[in-house]
Amino acid sequence: MMQVGLNNYQIGNSNVAERADNKKVEKKTEDKYASVSVYEAYLKDKYPCLTASDYKVTISPAYLEKCIKDPEKAELLEKNLAHIPVSKQMETAFWSAQGARVVNDELFFDENGNCCGSSKTYVTNSKSSSGNSIQDKISEKKGQRKAPSPQEHYEKRKLLREQFEERLAEKEYLKDQLEEKEMKEELLEKSILSKERNADRFIARYEANILTS
Repeated sequence: MMQVGLNNYQIGNSNVAERADNKKVEKKTEDKYASVSVYEAYLKDKYPCLTASDYKVTISPAYLEKCIKDPEKAELLEKNLAHIPVSKQMETAFWSAQGARVVNDELFFDENGNCCGSSKTYVTNSKSSSGNSIQDKISEKKGQRKAPSPQEHYEKRKLLREQFEERLAEKEYLKDQLEEKEMKEELLEKSILSKERNADRFIARYEANILTS
């Protein structure tokens, strides 16, 4: 009997401890929206991607603020964070199979929750000590130059835009010319028709005068 009582006592203590742990978790979950810093700490504690050593995930404080106020945004953010480790494992395996690796691997959630890669992130050939990217190697083989600078890219886009606007203006000019030509032809046709009708009336009056004279 004493052994049974002791077992029941241990079970009872275990249940009490479990309920206490559950209450702590519930309390922590309730308090996670207390502030941006608290919410960020909660996310870091729950999602390994925020403390990973081989890549970095940064979330805009403005977006965290929105998540605090909007549970649906918060739920979507947590779903994305939960998926990142699997996605990164697949990405690493893919580039490793190509003999390459990702350098400065970083993801960033902007103020609207859009997730994008950092401009500093690039892929290199892991067998190369020069640090040249795979894209550079491909460009060298094809005799192509490296990717244009932001200024060169801007100038190219500006030129394409100007050419597009010129073609659009030329198209509008031709359209106006065509409409003007069609209008003149229509006026000419109406003028000819009017003259024919006047001629018919004149002939009719002339014949009537002859018949009555």
